[in-house]
Amino acid sequence: MKKVEFVRVKSELCGYSFGKGTKYSFTGIEEIIEERLKNDWSFAGYIPIETRGTGDIETISLIFQKDE
Repeated sequence: MKKVEFVRVKSELCGYSFGKGTKYSFTGIEEIIEERLKNDWSFAGYIPIETRGTGDIETISLIFQKDE
């Protein structure tokens, strides 16, 4: 049987651009995934949890699996 865990990550303001005005990024995602992989978890993907009125993703949930 597989154990599943979800890690929510919220985007952060990182600057401004001419198109939509502001730029957001998901800071630290690579480190979260890397740490989990070192502890025998598998990265299974992500799902968007919250979006802004512009359609941009505000919060995502990273999905990890591990054999029990």
